[in-house]
Amino acid sequence: MLSHTSAGKTGFRARSAFALVLLCGTFAPALAAPPPAGCARISHDGGSGGAMTHVHVSMDDGAATLDATRETYTGSDDGVADAASVLLLSAFIGLHKSACSAWLEAEGKQAEADLADKQKLSVGWSGAHIKRHELQLGLGDARLSVSIDGTQANANLSMSGVTITGVSAPSLAPQSAAAAFSLPLKDVATLMAATGGKPSSMPAVHVTINSLTARRDQIQFTGHGVATLTGDVNHTSASGHLEVRHIKDLIDLARQDSQMRVAAALVLARLVSHRDGDVSAWDTTWEGGVLTVNGVPLPLK
Repeated sequence: MLSHTSAGKTGFRARSAFALVLLCGTFAPALAAPPPAGCARISHDGGSGGAMTHVHVSMDDGAATLDATRETYTGSDDGVADAASVLLLSAFIGLHKSACSAWLEAEGKQAEADLADKQKLSVGWSGAHIKRHELQLGLGDARLSVSIDGTQANANLSMSGVTITGVSAPSLAPQSAAAAFSLPLKDVATLMAATGGKPSSMPAVHVTINSLTARRDQIQFTGHGVATLTGDVNHTSASGHLEVRHIKDLIDLARQDSQMRVAAALVLARLVSHRDGDVSAWDTTWEGGVLTVNGVPLPLK
């Protein structure tokens, strides 16, 4: 039978242990919420220390998948990193799932808070492979970094070692690409939800494209401008300046892939371009799925 003193000590230890559990529960980092059913399934090894391996993302009943040998992230938790993987897959296959919208927006709010606190986020994938039906896309390396400047979020996206099969014109795809763009920090969550989800109301996020570059062999695209992004290419608009180096080689590649409509559009674009040596330049707009170059709509569809 416990004495009054020993019982008191036992009660104190019990209360202390209970208080410690509450304290740990209060200040321990919350586990990242997985994507909901109907959005995506994610698995990987790791998830701590800013690195994961054997990353697998599956969407649309397994018809669309992303696999990466390694994923790294800084400035946030693995929940935002998982959301970034879903966005990478969604952006390339053009698949928008209603079930993803709320989850992506919540992770986007977390990203906004992390940016406000830590000033910078980054995520990168090595040895990535995206597949949907016949489409197969390889990314040797892909990296996204975001920092803030006042109320603006400045993002840099780069991809290298790009390979693609299962499309009608594989030789027109770039081997590497990079973009630097900015948008209001408060719109980061909205853009994430629109890119991978299907919000009930169509958002409109205004983005400044500071630079855009894509390369294939000696063919090079460069550009800059502004865009209003909605998550639906047919309701997205953009305007800016575009330059292509060695457009003749691009026309030859389109003909090689039997893309005669694209080849004809490129020939017309070259005719109305401002030329300086091997560089052709245009002022362009994209609206309602129609590309207009120096005032001339091009028959891309």
